[in-house]
Amino acid sequence: MGRRGPKQEVDLVEEDGPDDGASADPPDGDAPGDGAPSGADAARARRRRATTLGAGLLAVLVLVGVIGQGVVTARERDRLAAVAALRGVLAPLDGPPQVLWTSDEDIPFQVVTSAGHAAGAVEHPDGRVVARAVDLATGRTAWEVDLLTVADGMELPAGVVPVMRGSAYCWPGAPDNRTSDVMLCTAENAVWVEEDGTMRKIAATVSRLVLLDARDGTVVTDLTDEAAAAPVAESSTTLGDLVLLAGRTSDGAQVRAVRRDGSVAWRTTVPAPPPAEPEPGGSPEQLQLIGAGDHAALVTPDAVHLLGATGGTVRRTPRAADAWATDSTDGTVVLGTGGAYAPPGGPPQAPASSTFIRPDGAVTRPGEWVWLGVDDGTAPFTALTWDADGLHAWDSDDAPLWTADVRLPREAVALDGLVHLADGTGLLTLDAGTGAEVWRMTALRSDTPLMTDGNVLVVTAGPTLGEDGGTRLVALDRKDGSEVWRAPTPVDVDSLWPVGGVLLGQRWEQDGLMDQVVVTALG
Repeated sequence: MGRRGPKQEVDLVEEDGPDDGASADPPDGDAPGDGAPSGADAARARRRRATTLGAGLLAVLVLVGVIGQGVVTARERDRLAAVAALRGVLAPLDGPPQVLWTSDEDIPFQVVTSAGHAAGAVEHPDGRVVARAVDLATGRTAWEVDLLTVADGMELPAGVVPVMRGSAYCWPGAPDNRTSDVMLCTAENAVWVEEDGTMRKIAATVSRLVLLDARDGTVVTDLTDEAAAAPVAESSTTLGDLVLLAGRTSDGAQVRAVRRDGSVAWRTTVPAPPPAEPEPGGSPEQLQLIGAGDHAALVTPDAVHLLGATGGTVRRTPRAADAWATDSTDGTVVLGTGGAYAPPGGPPQAPASSTFIRPDGAVTRPGEWVWLGVDDGTAPFTALTWDADGLHAWDSDDAPLWTADVRLPREAVALDGLVHLADGTGLLTLDAGTGAEVWRMTALRSDTPLMTDGNVLVVTAGPTLGEDGGTRLVALDRKDGSEVWRAPTPVDVDSLWPVGGVLLGQRWEQDGLMDQVVVTALG
């Protein structure tokens, strides 16, 4: 609120003479007493005072409005700046995005670096695997390093034609999966071949695991030999400045933490049963390591073991054989099982449930977990789940906050006290505190995740909505769902993803046995 100035004395000065056209003498019978104004003069004075005071009040109200608008503008500017720092948020859009650049090279966006690059691992048809970083502003390669060379390729028997060579991926070294200065990359020369209409994997003979400086691609630590040492690492992740490797022992699983100089900081072993026998042609279930803020989770066939910074088990949560585990945006590990709907013609599924595992406890809630693509922290709920009864919000005390009539929700966006999502009927927005519907749009169904720049929601409209049959980008006011702008997608794309503030569109083209990708950046 603006500060008020000091009070001042204000004199209202009136002319003694009559108004133009008024008689100087009072009418008969209305002679004033000594020193008293006439009735007409008093009325004029009251009018002048009312006009003057009204003008003053209007000026004060205008000033208060300007100051108030300045406060709102500053608050909104601060809010947008905070939202812009979140992963998966677009840079501010004043109108339809334009083409920034196009590349016929595969642009990895597994990691967004602190230098403003998109980085990750890319497999080439000849078996070469590289880690590459691309400047999102220009599309030019900032750096590239080999993870596997052509010489690392697997020799195949005569007549065996590979469908795909090489496998690789990179993870950010930051605990919140946002911009990162380091990234952990793994690569192997495994080969996929097609036999009798089914895909078969030929196990890798060469593997590599490295921690890279995401700013320039230099190798911080080559962990290949350590990962190959007994017990052979099946999974890896980062925990602060450590790289964790998980491998099987004769009676359980071992996690060892490797410093950036290559030395082992600690080892810990947890009891675990062997993996179940795989189906014919399948592979045994792998151990899984998940980064969870200041902790890491080791997923074994029977449990999730939450580990502290020095390797001690903070919490053990039983796990059903068919349960899957993943990380969330707040360091919680989510363990999910069952499903709300069975596949067509399939047997009924058990009711879905989601277990949220944190250092201070674990709680199981009904329904499947709904991932928040963007969460600015203004929603009072800590998690969303959904089942046949609708969408459920849960508060910080793990109590139900509200339930809304929402079916088949996809990725949601929590923004400025509202939660936006797409379901089987279209797009809708709910009050994040009560679950009450704010607006719903059934005429528009997005084929991509909901995207936002913090101000508008950006969705794609399918070909049926475009006069020329093309896909269109549509921006909606987040508060009421009204259309802000609509424009054709500048180029044909099969998918759109928000990465480092820009929209990356991918189009896949067939090139012999391999798919060739063309990437276009919009902003």
